[in-house]
Amino acid sequence: MIIRGVVDRIEGDMVVMLLGDEGFAARWPLALLPDVQQSDLICFDFKLELSGSEVKKMSPMSLLERLVWQR
Repeated sequence: MIIRGVVDRIEGDMVVMLLGDEGFAARWPLALLPDVQQSDLICFDFKLELSGSEVKKMSPMSLLERLVWQR
């Protein structure tokens, strides 16, 4: 699923984005985005990596390793 939006404004270390046709407002940490500026167009590509039932089978350590080390 691809969601497109625009950077509405930057408030300190947070970015306020307007997403999709509906213009849903979302706040996101600036540190987790590339070098964005106000009015930049952005695109998020979301995908399901593991189902909830698969995650429940994982140990906390293996889940943490997957979140941190697999990029």
